[in-house]
Amino acid sequence: MSKKHSRKATPLPRGRNRNIRIRSQLRAEPDINRIARTVLAMALAQAEKEAQEEAAKSQAEGQDRDSQGTS
Repeated sequence: MSKKHSRKATPLPRGRNRNIRIRSQLRAEPDINRIARTVLAMALAQAEKEAQEEAAKSQAEGQDRDSQGTS
């Protein structure tokens, strides 16, 4: 018999990648707090990604300058 996996999400430690899932559910009123948390999480993830890319770019430029100065 196959094992069934729990569908409960296990909390991930902060700083790790998170998968954000959006599932539709018909409600009388939208859950504004949940929507706000989701949008905020997406914005923070994007800002962190951009910061990492900028840091990598700055580091690469710094290494280029160092290598040019020693030639």
